[in-house]
Amino acid sequence: MVPFSPRAYARLLAIATAGSLTATGCTGLAAGPEASAQTPVPVSRDSAWARARRALTSEAFTLDLVDSTGGRLIGTRYASANAKQGTQSACRMTLALGVRGDAGQSELSSTSRWVASEKMADKAPEVCERERTQVLERIASTVAPPLAQ
Repeated sequence: MVPFSPRAYARLLAIATAGSLTATGCTGLAAGPEASAQTPVPVSRDSAWARARRALTSEAFTLDLVDSTGGRLIGTRYASANAKQGTQSACRMTLALGVRGDAGQSELSSTSRWVASEKMADKAPEVCERERTQVLERIASTVAPPLAQ
């Protein structure tokens, strides 16, 4: 198994973001700051990975890398085709997830960034950051649901 490295995921995310922007010939896009987080998950590594993949799929991410053996998922959530400029649905998001652990407990690491049209430059830091935070909260609640009381 390849050792887990958040720094390596951050590099892959930067390469994937830059590659998707240059490959499609996109210009006029602005990216937000990169954010990283770690979340303990009280389930096995395999269960956490399956939940993470399900969460990304339900959040409409296009998966660029799916590596169950290495515990890596890298994806992009594209802006809605009919989104109005200045709204959350006009924000794009890149995300790299890493899952490591054993049969009893695991950890989910994420590195994410929002990308938006430069036309949204005045609203993007607030609107897209809020969307990024909400998406990550929904993913975390899918992977590690709150304990029932």
